[in-house]
Amino acid sequence: MERVIGLSGLSAEARFLDIGGNSLNLVEILKQVKQETGTTPSPRMFFHKTGSSISAISAEIDSQIAAKLSQKELVTQ
Repeated sequence: MERVIGLSGLSAEARFLDIGGNSLNLVEILKQVKQETGTTPSPRMFFHKTGSSISAISAEIDSQIAAKLSQKELVTQ
């Protein structure tokens, strides 16, 4: 998020909308996350009324990665 929005030193509790995030930023962030992890967090997480923190969004990405790995393990067994 820091690269896309142009801020550095963001707290893990920073919220997307509070730091100036917008729909154009979101498209770029989702593209980068997909390229780097093969997963895509829900766009709703970024625009939720109370806003999801960077740590919550990261946890969702980690959860998706774990689920993908579990599926691959089941297929290869």
